[in-house]
Formats: sequence, C-alpha cells, structure tokens
Amino acid sequence: MNLYRFRWAPRASVLFQSPANGDGLKVRTWYTVGLPVRLSATLLQQTRDEYYGPAGNRPSGLWKRVVRAVIAGNGFSRWGYCPELPPVVRGIELSVPRITLLLTYAKRRDDQDVEDHHREPCPGCVAAGWRAPENAT
Repeated sequence: MNLYRFRWAPRASVLFQSPANGDGLKVRTWYTVGLPVRLSATLLQQTRDEYYGPAGNRPSGLWKRVVRAVIAGNGFSRWGYCPELPPVVRGIELSVPRITLLLTYAKRRDDQDVEDHHREPCPGCVAAGWRAPENAT
C-alpha cells in the first residue's frame, strides 16, 4: 500500500493511500487527520473487463444493468459497523459506469462510539465477521 502525508498545519494533514494491487480495481483515498471532523474522499475505478465482464461473454441487455447500478449507486452513504446498530448517513456517493466517488465525514465522537462498542464482545459483529470470537479459557 502506498501512503503519503501532506502537512498543511502543525497538527493537521491530509493522507493519501492507494493499495498496490487492486485486481481490476483502483482505489484512491484522501482523508484529513488532526481536525475535529475527519473528511475523506474515495475514488474507485474498475477496469472494463471487471465491470462489464470478459469481452467475449458480455450478456445482452447489459446497458440496462449498468443504468440500474448507476442509479442505485448514487445517493447518501450509509455507514455502519455492526448489524445490530442502525446505519448512519455520513456522506454522499456518486457513480457513473466504472467510477464511484464516495465523500464522507466522521466526528471524533463517532470514532469514540466505535471504540466503546468494540470493548465488549458483540454477537452481531462476530456473526458478521468484523470481530473474532472470544477465546475460550
């Protein structure tokens, strides 16, 4: 993973990260550090074969599925870390074929809530695969 830091003030900076191997998917993320609110922008870009399928096996009526996917991809970004808690709207998602832009924000209190939630074992998080089950002693 490539990680770059750009400082614009003594305690505030912007981080850029991009995974080295995306398997047909390029992910680029910019986010702020050191501010009361963490702002982030994520750009997802799929290759033509990853999005539409192999060139020789593309199904008929593919354009209808692409239009439906683009319509469904645009709107508010719902973020949730546990299936037992309701998702929270934290931004907006904009899509065109093969490209998605996700603009989100999170307050320090939101990060504290996540940390508090993960202090105790949660059956919902374990079932969803977010957390390993407690070790039996």
